[in-house]
Amino acid sequence: MLYKIGEFSKINKISQRMLRYYDEKSLLRPRKDEVNGYRYYTNNDIETVSKIKLLRKYHFSMDEIKHVLEMDPEAIKDRFQHKIAELNEKAIEYMDVIEEMKNYIEPKKTKNRVNAYDVFWGVRKPFHAVCLRKVVDEAGLELLIEQLHNHVNKMNPVLTGNYFSIFHAVEESDVYQYDVEVCQPILLERELQDSRIKCFEETNYIGTIHMGNYDSISYAYSALYDWAHSHGYRLDGPFIERYYADESAAIDKDEFVTEVGIAIKRAESNPSDSRE
Repeated sequence: MLYKIGEFSKINKISQRMLRYYDEKSLLRPRKDEVNGYRYYTNNDIETVSKIKLLRKYHFSMDEIKHVLEMDPEAIKDRFQHKIAELNEKAIEYMDVIEEMKNYIEPKKTKNRVNAYDVFWGVRKPFHAVCLRKVVDEAGLELLIEQLHNHVNKMNPVLTGNYFSIFHAVEESDVYQYDVEVCQPILLERELQDSRIKCFEETNYIGTIHMGNYDSISYAYSALYDWAHSHGYRLDGPFIERYYADESAAIDKDEFVTEVGIAIKRAESNPSDSRE
C-alpha cells in the first residue's frame, strides 16, 4: 500500500513538516514520483516512524537516531546501555536542581550565613603544582578535577596545599564554557620531565573567602575588584578558586568554603588624573 504524505501524516499522528524534516535528515526517505512530484510512503515506513518516535522518547538526538536505525539488534542493546548511563547522570543532575529549588521555596532551618568578603593581602611564595588545562562546561570541570586527582594519585607526591582552579577565559558558546586549569600544589623534590608540572612565581596577591554554594561566588570576585581599585592596584592575571571544602568534604553545598584570589600590581598613575 502506498500513502501520500497527508495520509501518512494522519495515520502516524505526525505533522507533514516533521516528515519532510525526517526526509532532509535521511531518516525516512519516501518514494518520489518523478511525474507528479508526490511523496509516497509504504507500510514498512510505518515501522520506521514508530522506531523514530520511540528513540526520540528515549532522548536520542536526530544524528543518534540515524545511526541506531542502521544498527543490528546487538549493537542497539549496547547503545541503549550507554544511553541509560547518560540518562542516569541527567536524572541525578535534575534531582540536585530540584532540591535547590525546593530549598529556595522552603529554606532549610540553618544558620543564616552572610559573607563579609574581608580581603587579605600578602605575598604568595613560589611553588610547584601539577596542572591540567581544558575548555569545559560545569560538568566537564568536575571530570577534569577527577582526572587531576587520579593523575596525582599515580604520581604519589607530597601535597603542599589544597587544589585550585584557574579561570583563564569564558568561551563564546550557547552554554557556559570556561578555559580552566586545575592544579594540585606539590613538593618537587627533584626535576621531573613532565609538562603538567608548573612553577608559580612569587607575586603580590589578594584574596577573600566565600562560604556557601557557588551560585553567589561572583560577589567574592567583585570584592577583590573593588579592593584593588580603591587601594591603587590593578589585577594581574586570572582569578583562582582554591577549595577548602567542596563536594568531597561537605554534603551540604551551603557548607562549601572557597578562597578566591588573584595576583596584583601597583597601578601606574595617569598624569591626566593629577589635580593642581
